[in-house]
Amino acid sequence: MPSSISLDAATAISYIGQTVHLGLRCDDEPEPMCQLMHIVGVVLPMEGVYEHACFMAVYFDTSDPYPERVYFTEILTLRAMQHRDRHGSGNILGCIAHPTSVESGAALPARRNSSIVPSNGSTGAAHP
Repeated sequence: MPSSISLDAATAISYIGQTVHLGLRCDDEPEPMCQLMHIVGVVLPMEGVYEHACFMAVYFDTSDPYPERVYFTEILTLRAMQHRDRHGSGNILGCIAHPTSVESGAALPARRNSSIVPSNGSTGAAHP
């Protein structure tokens, strides 16, 4: 079975307020389970008091106001969603296991309202 991710306190806290895609290990299932959740808090271990670090998270499409505990030891993959539209699709920033990504820095072509005016203010030129 794949191993769980490793999170330090600063990284875990940085996910508060984010919508994330989680790959979770489930003892009852042979395959990992995927969930889209909002991270609303972090519980850090405290020696002699509470040994299990976890996220406090709310399911993406629920009206339940009470967060669930998602233990770090159950998380196989963790990806922050950059944004999402009203249908719940979004761009994934990257996996926690590979936090450094190489980006080109090139600008995307401008989307234009007319043949002479870009709607996003961009000239469409690449910026290294």
